[in-house]
Amino acid sequence: MKKLCLFLVFVLMMASFSAFAEIDASALDPYEIVWYTVGEVHDKDAEVEAAINAYLTEKFNCTLKIIKGTYSETIEKIQYLTADTKTPWDMITVDNQYANYVAKEAFYPMSDLVNEYGQDILAKWPAALWQAVTINGEFYAVPTHKYSCSHFYFAISIDQANAAGVDVEWVYDEDMEKLEKWDAFKTYLVEMAEAGAGMNGYITHLNPATFQALYPYEALTGNTIDPGVCLIGDDSFAGFERNEVFNQYATPEFAAFCKDAYELAQAGALPKDPDTSATMKKNDPAPSVQDSMAKRLAGYERTYQQDYEAYFPSYGFQTTDKIFGSMNAINVNSGDPARVMMFLNACVADPDFANLVAYGLEGINWTRNEEGQIARHTDGTQWYINTAYFHAFIIAEPDNSLPVNMVEMYEAFDKVLVPSDNVGFAFDETNILTELAAVRQVTEQYLDPLVRGLADPETTLPAFLSALEAAGVDVVIDELQNQVDAWRVSMGF
Repeated sequence: MKKLCLFLVFVLMMASFSAFAEIDASALDPYEIVWYTVGEVHDKDAEVEAAINAYLTEKFNCTLKIIKGTYSETIEKIQYLTADTKTPWDMITVDNQYANYVAKEAFYPMSDLVNEYGQDILAKWPAALWQAVTINGEFYAVPTHKYSCSHFYFAISIDQANAAGVDVEWVYDEDMEKLEKWDAFKTYLVEMAEAGAGMNGYITHLNPATFQALYPYEALTGNTIDPGVCLIGDDSFAGFERNEVFNQYATPEFAAFCKDAYELAQAGALPKDPDTSATMKKNDPAPSVQDSMAKRLAGYERTYQQDYEAYFPSYGFQTTDKIFGSMNAINVNSGDPARVMMFLNACVADPDFANLVAYGLEGINWTRNEEGQIARHTDGTQWYINTAYFHAFIIAEPDNSLPVNMVEMYEAFDKVLVPSDNVGFAFDETNILTELAAVRQVTEQYLDPLVRGLADPETTLPAFLSALEAAGVDVVIDELQNQVDAWRVSMGF
């Protein structure tokens, strides 16, 4: 830990006292950076790419080829690309299996690169983000500068509740205890169902993320549904010590959640189809959202013409897997890692360039609304990369789906955000590949039906726990505990 801290102090001092060195583009050979990221292809993309490349050619004698896809497509692509050393690429959006890719030596080590060519990033990124992505004293990705956290809520449609005559005063009661408010939410769901307010036959849906939001925990394998977690905060699970690894599914809290889900489903408040989820697009009364501080709620209200209030089952908390899920890494076989870092740094050094990469060209892909905010076009002429995976998210202006004062909101949120105790811990699966695969197969079979209310917990939960035990869940827990203990010692905690 001391070694890492000294390194961070050094680079942050360098970033503070040294202006980013001007690059002599004429001294560099031309280079094309190939970047795989999350986004959509639209009609005017070629014009944006031309503008980006004009900027990069002048600054660094390079161009950028952006290959956009859905999140799942991008993750499938990274699995393919890291195994295929012949296909040229330079940078890709990383998923929460970051540590496994690092173990396979798929990514280029970045410490020296960032120190030489990324000083604007170092000057603005919190040291905690670097700690989270540091493995064995080195980091291999640039994390997105945003509060990568779990802050799950239900968007309660006040309009639909009022139309159904169902009380929603509980939403505004800040004095309610967490579980007392959860009970009020369940009552609201049942009353909405009884009033026939669910035009699609249900009011909301529950899933594993709902359970984690209500009872915050740190997923130590990097997969939030794997058994084997540690406490976050002081009010999640009873009977466990800090940094003690346990099976969250063998707890009274999980049994109570499954009972709630089953009763809500029986009351008609949840979908009976396992593939159906409540969404704003379908005009469902209480869809769930993962969105820190409910910062996008005003945008949702404009888009869906609803008056929403956010019901948070619990506080916002930060875990390693959330940070790992929003980063960009450089290919270990990149033809010019330095040029890639120059591009990454330019997005942070120049807010206008960050706007260009994030939103495209004014007048072609977006205009400013009456409040002066960027409003993306919605007619196929927009430029769209998913800014949740754009490392300079907080450098680009907030568009009209976000509050004007988003940066100020972040600063306030930082004071109440609850970090896990083991941010930066990266699990090595090598010793328990067989047991972990078996446990994951059991979890995949049983978990969703239980948390969605589609299985009777009286019979299904005992079968789930027995199957986990037979699959080797205790071996997984023991290995996790051993690695967490060793990691904490190595970090000086």
